[in-house]
Amino acid sequence: MLVQIIIALGIGLVAGLLDIIPMLKDAKTKPPAYRYSIMSVFATWILLGLVIPFISWDVQPWLKGFIVGFVGMAPTMIHAYGRVQNFPIALRILVHGGVLGTLVSVASDVLFKLIK
Repeated sequence: MLVQIIIALGIGLVAGLLDIIPMLKDAKTKPPAYRYSIMSVFATWILLGLVIPFISWDVQPWLKGFIVGFVGMAPTMIHAYGRVQNFPIALRILVHGGVLGTLVSVASDVLFKLIK
């Protein structure tokens, strides 16, 4: 179980990095509060990386990941929409969360099967 938790943390770390890399290029031109948004998104993916693999729903792993990633990024989307009032950006955050959640779920499913 400890190995699975470490793998899940690693997957969450990678997912968080994938999500914040595009944000980092804007960090110097944005207000200082933007850095907190970056840290928040990163922490969210660390948490989702730990949560998604251990949810046991009777659905395909990709669907479980999409649903949890989509819903898990809803608070970030609400915060971003409140800041910029741009619906396409808000929608992109949700879709990106679903896709990244799918990748987290599928990667953890494959890696957990390999260590058994």
